[in-house]
Amino acid sequence: MSWNEFMLFLVFAIVFSTVNHLMFKAFARRRIDLLSAIVINYVVCVVIGYRSSMASISMPAMLGQNWYPFSVLQGGLLVACLFLIGWTTAKQGVSIASLATRLSVAIPTVIAFFLYDDAVTTLKIIGILAALFALYLSGVEDGETAAELRAINLLPFILFVSFGVHSTLLKFVQARFLDNTSYHAYVMASFFAALLISGLVLAWRIFKQRYTIRRQDMAAGLILGCTNYGAVYFLIRALGVPGWQSSQLFPTISIAVVGLSSLGAWVVFNERLQGRTLGALIIGVAAIALVNL
Repeated sequence: MSWNEFMLFLVFAIVFSTVNHLMFKAFARRRIDLLSAIVINYVVCVVIGYRSSMASISMPAMLGQNWYPFSVLQGGLLVACLFLIGWTTAKQGVSIASLATRLSVAIPTVIAFFLYDDAVTTLKIIGILAALFALYLSGVEDGETAAELRAINLLPFILFVSFGVHSTLLKFVQARFLDNTSYHAYVMASFFAALLISGLVLAWRIFKQRYTIRRQDMAAGLILGCTNYGAVYFLIRALGVPGWQSSQLFPTISIAVVGLSSLGAWVVFNERLQGRTLGALIIGVAAIALVNL
């Protein structure tokens, strides 16, 4: 695989993840029903994955793959993380939920040193710590006090661990089981499991609460499905490129997504770039340079 192909995977993973962040901001402003959009999104992801993977692997063969049980677990984690974000936001606020998800990059980064023999250098350690500090700053509002940030309970911790396990599992399966013929199949299988779980929740809501899915929710889910599939697929492809260690990749993508999301929110939604965010971007750029030296 050429350097240009790798950069293509990396850039697409960052761009699609950034668009996902901005779309969730748009959903909130347009009062999109999140559960409906998420279920439709998973339908789209499964369709894209099915059409992309059937050329290399059939459905019966996919069910017999050694990675299939992991795809079910991956799908469950996708749904669990979504609901944990909602619960944590409701109980602790947006900043605490955002902080938990962004700092979860520490889990797959540290595990990479032990499972995949990623190089441990002083500069890389400094860069990783700087990246975590930048992510911390990006999740804190200027007006928040230290006392408010000490409000830690079980929910943010579970959210932190769940997102970290999700990223760690993605790298583990890629390293141990996947190749160029099975990337699409694994991503599709994961989204199919997520569809079944979230679909059951939506079905209960429709029948018990007489809820009707609106056209705008379906449209939002259709768009989100395309970007969400791209974000996961190109991340796992980037993880599979030899010579690029996951302890470099995860901090790099996280910082890039946070930075582009902040800039995108400023351009698209006229959100003010706060002092902490600007400081986080500067530190983040330096961190990316350090982890890749």
